[in-house]
Amino acid sequence: MERVSKKQFYWPILGHRNVLEYLQSLITNKNFCRTYLFSGPKDIGKKTMADYFMQSIFCEKYNCLDEKDKCFPCGVCVSCIEAKKHIHPDFISIDLEDDKKNISIDSIREFKEKFYLTPIKSIYKVAIINNADHLSDEASNALLKIIEDSPKNSVVIFISENPDFILPTIKSRAEHIIFNSVAKDEIFDHLKNSGLNSDIAKELSEFSAGLPGISIYYSKNLEHWEKYKEDLRNILEIIDNPVNDKFKFIEEQIKLSKTYPNQYIYFDNLLSIYSRFARDLMVYKLNENIDLIHPFLEDVISKISSKYDSIDLLDFYKKIIDSKKMLYQNVNPKIIFENLLLI
Repeated sequence: MERVSKKQFYWPILGHRNVLEYLQSLITNKNFCRTYLFSGPKDIGKKTMADYFMQSIFCEKYNCLDEKDKCFPCGVCVSCIEAKKHIHPDFISIDLEDDKKNISIDSIREFKEKFYLTPIKSIYKVAIINNADHLSDEASNALLKIIEDSPKNSVVIFISENPDFILPTIKSRAEHIIFNSVAKDEIFDHLKNSGLNSDIAKELSEFSAGLPGISIYYSKNLEHWEKYKEDLRNILEIIDNPVNDKFKFIEEQIKLSKTYPNQYIYFDNLLSIYSRFARDLMVYKLNENIDLIHPFLEDVISKISSKYDSIDLLDFYKKIIDSKKMLYQNVNPKIIFENLLLI
């Protein structure tokens, strides 16, 4: 098998060492599957990993045998620059459209037209399907036919938070790469080494709960972090507020969601916030010595958890999971949140 020279890969990714080394070995040996499924929670690093994988495939120094070219992808060739900006002519991406809850069959038809064209600059064609768990049934079946008959030297990467929602026949044809949580200590060390204050690094590493994307974003936007902590306090305290306040809060969230590009993703993110709260409420109820995700909200967490028994808190968590499913099943978000918060 033809091999490229041993290169010093430059993929500045926090954690996921086993995934990183495996994908880099595929680059080195030019030994690709045609379809991959990257799965794991939001902000865990799936998209970042897919981007560096794609950039490395397109890098113009891919086939260069000069040992001086050790930084890979080089980041300076035209193909690297285009790939980083997602404008490389041989790269295709699909994403959830604004204010749509599913990826439509029309998006897949447009994708198919581009996917079967002969590569222009590279010998490879690379496609990334974001939010793959939001493919409509029609779109899923159309994509299945495409990957069953994918062109030579093509690579398709599905990115998903909920792989159980992906068509089983698509999953069976993809190499499934699971992204697991990154150790809190590893995130803390990274933040400290980047020059962050120890106290803030500790706070962000705890809040990240193993999702490095969260800590990295807020470490670079500390003013947003202080504002977000106050927003989180308000979102948590509503659980303990009177019913009228809860209705008012829900109405405010409905209005706010309409100012965002995708209303469904807005509510999905809000439900994710509540699932993290539910974890802390249960942890505090069962064992106060376990680290909280929100140590800066311990006063509110202590107050609320004392009012409910562990079964009630577990039921609250289950309702959040069910709410996420209902969100993409034509259930009105207002009804979902009234059902969730009127506990």
